[in-house]
Amino acid sequence: MIFDLKSGKRRRVVQIVFGFLAFVFFISFVGFGIGSDVSGGIFDAIGLGGDDSSSSPQYEQAIEDANETLETDPDNERALLALASAYFRSATESGVTISQTGVPEISDSARAELEQSVAAWQRYLETKPKRPPTAAAAEAAQAYQLLLDPAGAAEAQAIVAEAQGTSAAFYQLALYLYADGKIKAGDAAGARAVEAADSSTRSDVRKSVERLGEQAREQKRRLAQQQQEQSQGSGGAGIEDPFGGLSGGGPTTVPTP
Repeated sequence: MIFDLKSGKRRRVVQIVFGFLAFVFFISFVGFGIGSDVSGGIFDAIGLGGDDSSSSPQYEQAIEDANETLETDPDNERALLALASAYFRSATESGVTISQTGVPEISDSARAELEQSVAAWQRYLETKPKRPPTAAAAEAAQAYQLLLDPAGAAEAQAIVAEAQGTSAAFYQLALYLYADGKIKAGDAAGARAVEAADSSTRSDVRKSVERLGEQAREQKRRLAQQQQEQSQGSGGAGIEDPFGGLSGGGPTTVPTP
């Protein structure tokens, strides 16, 4: 997604979009383990909070080996998955940290590797695989999440949700769909999250889904209003983060997979 930020009014529109994305992604990072096959939660899965050492040589070797295979066999599914995973793990091992506000901070080199990771994942999807590995899809969703690309995250998370069938995985899918402005699809994923929840947590999950849906609708309404003001040449009021005050209302009762 490329934005021209020279216009003050366009900057305000971008502030709304990224304000909501920051809120959504903060909540999803709070949900340890949501949408991930890896034990220990999302932070362990992507290496956040680890040491600050440079990337392990094992990733460099894996990248080299995968690229060597792809030179002669560009549609090799195993090599594409290995390439996507190696770039992802190399990026998140030392290039991603969590700020005091809970928002990931990404180094330039890590961002470049995340982009390489999702590029390899897209190449893999273009081979039309019958059953993409759930763990690989979960990593792809997290890579897109770190790149603030909710559309890509939703596409990958849909694979995770369908494979796991858990309330947590469908809730995470709803988060991404709402962040992408796809309200009806988000509602549908949220409904499946409620349906898949245990009876003891179903009421709490329903409330979390309903609250998130309301926030997404409000965000979309504000964005439409700002776009209308922009087209009419009206300055409008800048909105830094329309949901900043709601960051503590995450789905704490949603069960992990």
